[in-house]
Parts: sequence; C-alpha cells; structure tokens
Amino acid sequence: MPGTEPPPPPSFRRSPARVDRQLVLAAKLRAQRSDLRRLAETRAWLGGHRAPHRRVDLTTDEGVRIAASWLPGPRARGPGVVLVHGFAASRRKPAYALLADHLAGTVDVLSLDLRGHGQSGGRCRLGADEWRDVAAGVAALRDRGTRDVVVVGVSLGATATCHALARGLDVAGVVLISGSARHHDLDLPGMRTLDGLWRHPVKRRVWQLLAGFRMDDPATIPPYPDPVDLLGGTSTPVLVVHGPDDDYFSLDHATALRDAAGGSATLWEEAPGFGHAEDGITPALCARLAAAVTTVVTDRSFDRAPGPGSDG
Repeated sequence: MPGTEPPPPPSFRRSPARVDRQLVLAAKLRAQRSDLRRLAETRAWLGGHRAPHRRVDLTTDEGVRIAASWLPGPRARGPGVVLVHGFAASRRKPAYALLADHLAGTVDVLSLDLRGHGQSGGRCRLGADEWRDVAAGVAALRDRGTRDVVVVGVSLGATATCHALARGLDVAGVVLISGSARHHDLDLPGMRTLDGLWRHPVKRRVWQLLAGFRMDDPATIPPYPDPVDLLGGTSTPVLVVHGPDDDYFSLDHATALRDAAGGSATLWEEAPGFGHAEDGITPALCARLAAAVTTVVTDRSFDRAPGPGSDG
C-alpha cells in the first residue's frame, strides 16, 4: 500500500527471544526462597539424593580425603559420569543432587565434594589443586571397570576439570558449565563481591562459618594457569554450557573456552534466566546432559546431542 514502509529484508529481521519455561519457573522459585532456606540448601541441611546411592571415600595422590556419592546406573559396567560442583557448594546441595539423580537414570554417577567442601577434607584452593580431586574420581570409576568416563564440572568444578585435562586426564568427554576462561576476572558484580569476601580475613572467616566450607587465603596460593590456556590442542570432546545472564563470568568466557578447544568443542548458549552454575540446573537441562553423555560416548563428539531449544 502507498505510504507503508516495506518489511526489512530477512537478514535484518529479529527473531523473538527464546524462552525456556523451566528457567522462568526456576528464577521465580529462587526469588521466593528465604535467606534461611538458601543457607539450609548451601549447608545441605535440605537436599540430598533421591536415587539409590551410597557414600564412598576417595584419596587424592597427595593424600586428601574426598567424600563422594556413588549412584549406580541402569546397566553394569556402562558409561560413568564424575560430577564436580561449584564453589561454596557440595554434592548434596539440591541442584547438584537433582542433576546426579537424573544422570543416574542413564549412566553410573560419582558425585564429588571438592576439597574443603561438604564432607571432604583439605581446603579449597580456588582451582589450583582441585584437579587432583577430579583425577581421583575418574580413577575410582576406572577401578570399578568403567571404560567410558565423562566429567561434568560446574563453575569451580569446570576450572578443576580444565586443569585435569591439561595434566593428561583420559576421558571420553568433558562438560564445562558456567566455567571461567580467566581467573579473577572482576568485570561482573558477582566476581567483585566474591573477591571482596575471600580477600578480607574477617569476612572470609564469617562466610566460611556460615556456608560450611574451608579455603586458603588467596594471597597464599601461587599463580596458576587460566583455563583458556589449558584447552589448546586437546583432542577430548568439550561441551561448554553457559547463560547470557551469568553474574560471574560473561558469555565471552564460554566462547573463549570453545575457541581454545578448537574443533573438539561445542557451545550451548542457554536462554536468558540460566544465570550461573546450579541456577540453570532444571529437569530439562538434566535430560539434555544425559543425552549428551550418551552421544559423546557413542560418537566421540557432542555435535549430535540435543542442544538448547530442543526441550520445548
């Protein structure tokens, strides 16, 4: 019609933003949680596994005791997952227990408490030594006869997994959820808050008492490589999972990890609402991760795994 502006060419049309209904519900429930409930979840007073499980204790190569939960999968000597949680959390925190329970419907799962967290010994080293915990978990699955092992690391667990890969960890694949490409990047408010807490002796002590973890003074931890510098040349399939609204590590961290791993890497950019780490663990994500584990064991690649948007 005369006077009507023609529609923009297809290349300039904006697609409507993808909405994940489970993430919307999860964000609403997070907003409704009281501070007391948040503390109870962090301390694992609430949560824990619903799937059949039992506690096992591992020992790292330098003698640190690592507590873990063993959740047997549906078939003997099938593939296995080592699940590694994030900072100031534990394997029994509700979101991590949910993920372990879902994965155990498909594969064997060994869910760890990183050093200084939960029921493990030692002290948190912010990723400098946690790779030893990951290596101990993989070795424990190997001792059970598991041939194909996939490591799923979340936040600090993703950092530990990158360090373990660089030290020769032999696994079928790794999943890095909300991982950092560079340590101590203070561009976003979440990391600035963390940095202020763990570098202040009094605040750090109070925080540890409340949240129930133990960590070394960051000033005493020698410099160690950034994850982005550890993935170059890896032939292990890598799946990077990240949200656009992460308050700790921007999406640039995810693309840097993907690019560093080169042709072996796949990136899942999640819908808004994913947040950081366990915030994005929903039943739909658990189902996609279970399918991704099966895919990488079969294909030696994550390429054909159902990515974001496939869960409706």
